Amino acid sequence: MPGELGFRWRSALRWSAPAWKRVVDQRVVAARLDAAGRARLAHLATRFDLTTWSEHCSWPEWRESLYVLDVVSQVVPSTPEGRGLDVGAKNGCTLPGLATARPGGWDAVELDAHRRYVWGTTRRAYGEALAKAFPPCRFLAGDVREVTGRYACITWFLPFLTPAPLEAWGLPQRFLVPDELLAHVASLLVPGGTLLVVNQGEAEAALQQACFERVGVRAQALGRVESALSPFVQPRFGFLVRQT
Repeated sequence: MPGELGFRWRSALRWSAPAWKRVVDQRVVAARLDAAGRARLAHLATRFDLTTWSEHCSWPEWRESLYVLDVVSQVVPSTPEGRGLDVGAKNGCTLPGLATARPGGWDAVELDAHRRYVWGTTRRAYGEALAKAFPPCRFLAGDVREVTGRYACITWFLPFLTPAPLEAWGLPQRFLVPDELLAHVASLLVPGGTLLVVNQGEAEAALQQACFERVGVRAQALGRVESALSPFVQPRFGFLVRQT
């Protein structure tokens, strides 16, 4: 079981090199975007304060956080006061976007947080560095099923719904439990809270819809989620869950 062994090995070796990165400012980011992306960045910069990003964010962090900021600010309705939760946060690269879209603090949870880059730095080190830069955010290493807090807003980009993504990331197939995960994540919402789920491609969105139906969670299908700042090739589709 290479996925199981690899995951256990990574999880046991938690030492990390420092979270080195090359930060860039908004002018550099704008120069790397196409015309539509630059226009959208300019629009967001009139609505939100992005100045802190230039002190802490690399180009990849800018790119993914801008996309998340654009999407969340467009499709997520107002929610009660309280913390937010990002499920499957990778290296925390979207924390600046989430913290800007909805201030009040975010927890970013990542199952494979001890995966490391070739230079020895782990996802966890990058996530913790960004969480420190955007207080009161936190980066949580572990399974979301271990999270017991209550959240006013939850984001979940690309849940694992089929074996292929877990295999591609070298993760054990025992984590392919979409119904159990969805039921637990939905249970973390406070009354009036919102869960945003985003899937990749129409086939995956159809699987997600079926998952909602099996679990008994009522979700509003948003259809295709568009953003001129998207760095992704495949179209993405969204769902909103409101806790009543």
